[in-house]
Amino acid sequence: MMPRFIASYDLKETRPDPHEHFLINAIECGWSPWIADDDTLFTLPNTTLQGSFVDQTQAVAALNAARAETEKELGITVIMEKWIVAQSVINPAFDSNEKEKTG
Repeated sequence: MMPRFIASYDLKETRPDPHEHFLINAIECGWSPWIADDDTLFTLPNTTLQGSFVDQTQAVAALNAARAETEKELGITVIMEKWIVAQSVINPAFDSNEKEKTG
C-alpha cells in the first residue's frame, strides 16, 4: 500500500478563476477532494486534497502537474501562493459534518 498524503494550497485569484480547472486536473493527477472511511465518504475542506503516492516527491510533482495543466488549459499563469504536502503516518478515524454513505 502506498503512503497517503494530504495537500493544502492557496491559488492566487486571477481571471478566469482557476479553482475548478485546478481541482479537475488534480483529480486526474491522483489527488482527491474526498476521504473514504469504511462506508462513509468525507468531503475535505476547499483547497484540501488527499492522495496515495510512492513518496512525497511524487505527491508534490502531481500537485505541480495539476497547476501546469491548468495554466495550459486557461492560457494564464496559475500561482500557488502557499501550499503544503504532508504524509499521513497513521490511519486516523474520521468525523466531519461533510459525509455521505458510499454503499
